[in-house]
Amino acid sequence: MSIFILEDDVIQAQHLKELVEAICKKYNLPYNFIEVTSKSTQIIKKIPLTTYTPIYFLDIEIKNEERKGLQVAQEIRKYDRDGIIVFVTTYSKFAPISYQYMVSALTFIDKSLSCDERYNMFEQCLLHYQTRNTDCVSNDNFIVENANATVKVPFETIEYIKTDEPHRLVLVTADRLIHFYGTLKEMEELDERLLRCHQSFVVNTMQIFSYDTAERMIVLKNTKQIPVSRRLHKKVRQRLKGEL
Repeated sequence: MSIFILEDDVIQAQHLKELVEAICKKYNLPYNFIEVTSKSTQIIKKIPLTTYTPIYFLDIEIKNEERKGLQVAQEIRKYDRDGIIVFVTTYSKFAPISYQYMVSALTFIDKSLSCDERYNMFEQCLLHYQTRNTDCVSNDNFIVENANATVKVPFETIEYIKTDEPHRLVLVTADRLIHFYGTLKEMEELDERLLRCHQSFVVNTMQIFSYDTAERMIVLKNTKQIPVSRRLHKKVRQRLKGEL
């Protein structure tokens, strides 16, 4: 599990990190990392490295931009539809209008609260975070572990895997893009439900709705289309004949 803190005040950022670490230690809450930054780009860049539902603690005012945190939340939602967003701010006046940004924030934590009240709010958020992730754990996970990457996602959410750069792949789900190092040959050998259909694509057969043999195009359940190469056309047709 992954925890993000967006805060541009160095002292407050360190305090928030220590607070989160203390609560995680108290309840033995596992996490892969706590990313503390004043740059929203750092958060966006690291979202693909998350394994399960992340939690984001976002200050609303960043570098004198009054609504920056709300805008960052909108950007996060482009890459992470289900992550838990919590606003930590002195600008609680924005709470009533936050719905206009359509980011589905869990709550607002006012920085002016007493230490005990603030601790309790963070505690509730992190326990909610643990519950969400416990409920989402799947026994049928797709796992890649090599010298360069560790990737673990529920298999049923995978749509396809494609090449990105030399020796670099992108795993595509309905709401995430996960970049990691490996080869498509390695991927198709990991699970029989992964079908190599093109030089640049491996598709999850669980997600296939139909195969247009004339256009050599696989259509997924969400209507996305994946090309099939001439060389692999016969193999794909035979494989899917008994499954569609």
